[in-house]
Amino acid sequence: MLINSYLFAENDNTMKYLKRILSFIVIVLIFFFLIRTLVLNWENIPFNELHFNGWYIALSLLMLVLHFLSYSKSWQEIMIALGHDIKFTQSLWIIATTQIAKYLPGRIWYMIGRVYIGKKENFDSNLLAVSMILEICLLIITSGILFLIATLFSGMLQATYIILGILLIIVAATVIHPRILSRLVSLIVRLLHRKPVTISMSYVQMVRVSIFFFGLWLAQIIGFYFLILAIYPADFSMLPTLMAAYTLSWITGFVVLFAPSGLGVREGVMTLLLSSILTTPLAIAMSFLSRIWFTFFEIVVFFVGLLVRRAGRRSTQLPAADRLD
Repeated sequence: MLINSYLFAENDNTMKYLKRILSFIVIVLIFFFLIRTLVLNWENIPFNELHFNGWYIALSLLMLVLHFLSYSKSWQEIMIALGHDIKFTQSLWIIATTQIAKYLPGRIWYMIGRVYIGKKENFDSNLLAVSMILEICLLIITSGILFLIATLFSGMLQATYIILGILLIIVAATVIHPRILSRLVSLIVRLLHRKPVTISMSYVQMVRVSIFFFGLWLAQIIGFYFLILAIYPADFSMLPTLMAAYTLSWITGFVVLFAPSGLGVREGVMTLLLSSILTTPLAIAMSFLSRIWFTFFEIVVFFVGLLVRRAGRRSTQLPAADRLD
């Protein structure tokens, strides 16, 4: 019996190592082909049209700030709707200090980090887990709706697919109904062996929370558009395609579990869609640049979150110190 248990554990560890190795190989291959394509098509880059505009860079980073504020507000609204009184500053620094963990393999580390830190703030671990499941559901639903809307305006789809897209938008708008979403969340909670939680939110409340998710996506997309404008004279008519590329690449990168934060997969999908409005090497460069741009921002946000947390702790300790004096 002990031998069988040992062999099972050994096989399990071997499978984990094999998955990590295969994941690494796939990511390396994706980047290899992207970089190879970039090098082979180097002469197709319109260098005469490229420039650098610091103001657009600043605007792109400002839009990321708005994205982060919307993200923090959306989670605060979810927690409040689930029955937890949480301050906006708490939501802000908790998200800021845990999102960086999404760059680790898998999709669970930043969730574990948020639950761990949330428990230290006396939040119920079960509700924390449910809030993140609800958050992920709304992130996918809202990004999917924006992708469908973008395809309608970009002219990427034929008439048949436009009708299908409209139907899917209606379906997505129906899915965010509390009763339907509650059943979906309850199913996921049961699979994770968590206690069942009732989402006591009205449809109006759910729509209100969804608005913040739409806000965070739009802020990212507009920021990405400004980032491109800082280097290349992108026409405003490109925005729907940029929206489609950004949302679909995120969805694909999220669904593919083997790539940390969709690394490689996201760049590949974004390149594929951006190639319809940009030259292939420029599309590859922009997909790489978007990764650097957003990762840099999240690193900065991580350290800012630590400072906000430290400032919050000092403010709560000062009254006690004054009383001792």
